[in-house]
Amino acid sequence: MSISDSLRQVPGVAQAEGAVAGAFADEGDLPIADYGKQSAEDIASRLKGFSQRELRLIDAYERKHGNRATITDRVAKLLGDQPWAGYDEQDVDAVAAKLGTVDSETARKAKGYERDHKDRAGVMQAADKRLARS
Repeated sequence: MSISDSLRQVPGVAQAEGAVAGAFADEGDLPIADYGKQSAEDIASRLKGFSQRELRLIDAYERKHGNRATITDRVAKLLGDQPWAGYDEQDVDAVAAKLGTVDSETARKAKGYERDHKDRAGVMQAADKRLARS
């Protein structure tokens, strides 16, 4: 794990990193190819699935360059607290393993966050499995 990945495990670091990076980013730094050539509606429809860090990067870049409400409003709806620090940086196996060790409230939070943000089937199944034990 790199130092950047380790730091993203600290609450709030990934979000702050995205906001700062976005303020100084150019289009090539964004996680959406050909960002400047796409309509606001096309970009907004693709935002689900990005991490909190990536959303803040897109938001800061958009506010500095186009400031299109369609994009910034959609980002605002997707921003939120991760179930635990570093969640967005974890793959399905890591999240599923962690879900096996958390309380039912955290599992419910993870399931809701996952449904709204990434919608990964393996995570949803692991959350359901954990909640069935409650």
